[in-house]
Amino acid sequence: MTATAIPTRMLLLLGLALAAAAAFLVARPLLLSDDSSVSPTPAPPAAAAKPAAKPTAPVTSSTATAPKLVILPDVPTAVAKRLRFSKVVVVSVYSGTSKSDRAAVAQARVGAKEVGSGFAALNVLDERTARELQTFVGTVSAPVVLVVRRPGKIATRFDTRVDSALVAQAARNAGAGR
Repeated sequence: MTATAIPTRMLLLLGLALAAAAAFLVARPLLLSDDSSVSPTPAPPAAAAKPAAKPTAPVTSSTATAPKLVILPDVPTAVAKRLRFSKVVVVSVYSGTSKSDRAAVAQARVGAKEVGSGFAALNVLDERTARELQTFVGTVSAPVVLVVRRPGKIATRFDTRVDSALVAQAARNAGAGR
């Protein structure tokens, strides 16, 4: 076996290829990075604007702003959050340990879902929730189902256990699903 000499041109080309690959590997992250610390290049100055031939109509304030959604101040926090996204909210007041209360919550949830209204389940065993409910409704004993309409007015109140069809009809009468 004889050793063959590698031509110098071949060595030179191989070295250049390795150098190009190394430069690419180093420069690629720098070119493709989305670094926010680099300041953006300033935009070229805009050309001077020509004066308008016709005066433009002023923008009226009624088209510039959207109406603000107002929720009454004594509405419980959980109900107020849902009233921001739904015109009608079904509120089920329950006691956390009672099986019959949990069944009433399930029926109210199904009724609310049937008509596409919001739903909130409030546990009166939570002290903060109980205080909010007392200022909103007065004294309640669970289970209670309320149908609340924007801006936070009680449209219907059921002080007994009700089925989903009755809850759905009450929510529909209050304006849900329209």
